[in-house]
Amino acid sequence: MNASAPRAAVRGLARELLELVAPSVCPACDTPRRPGQSLLCAPCRDGLKEMRALGAVRTGVAYEGVGRRLVRRFKFDGRGDALAVLLPYLLDRVEPLPAQAVVGVPRHRRRVRETGADPVHDLARRVARARGLPHWRAALVRSRPTPTQSGLSPAERRRNVAGAFSAGHPGLAGARVLLLDDVATTGATLAEAAAALRAAGARRVWRAALAGTP
Repeated sequence: MNASAPRAAVRGLARELLELVAPSVCPACDTPRRPGQSLLCAPCRDGLKEMRALGAVRTGVAYEGVGRRLVRRFKFDGRGDALAVLLPYLLDRVEPLPAQAVVGVPRHRRRVRETGADPVHDLARRVARARGLPHWRAALVRSRPTPTQSGLSPAERRRNVAGAFSAGHPGLAGARVLLLDDVATTGATLAEAAAALRAAGARRVWRAALAGTP
């Protein structure tokens, strides 16, 4: 395991706890702020753009500008304060759905070992807690590592993730599932993961992401 990964995870947790006790900076730009002020500074609030959907995928914000910085700080730096800003937008989109469980699109176990983190697992856990639903972490597995989707065409993205997921859970048969990812660009990853859940018996799968690429 990368020795820096556990230390990064500990630093991220310590930062999140510190922000809860003594808020200090805007999670998007690190502008100093005082306790009692909103998480985002005024310029970042003005720059954050909502995005309700990307095709069939429900999304919280646009993956550009402030939204992109917040997602990346949550995903790569473990910034809980960034997720705290983004989460209400996503919860607003998925609140009406009669889902019975929440499943996150997983990283491959090799990637989790390298980084010491699985941010979409953390996202799914938070959404499940907010909705009062079970989080079926083991219901979906990334059965093979896939190269990054960045820079690929829509057709290349579909080929890249084809057959990359397997699913199984005692409760999947006939279940209604909320499937989550951090960013949706073409929706290829979510579509492939949803297909695996349906093949394993899920009756309905709704797809959602923190952010969508405009």
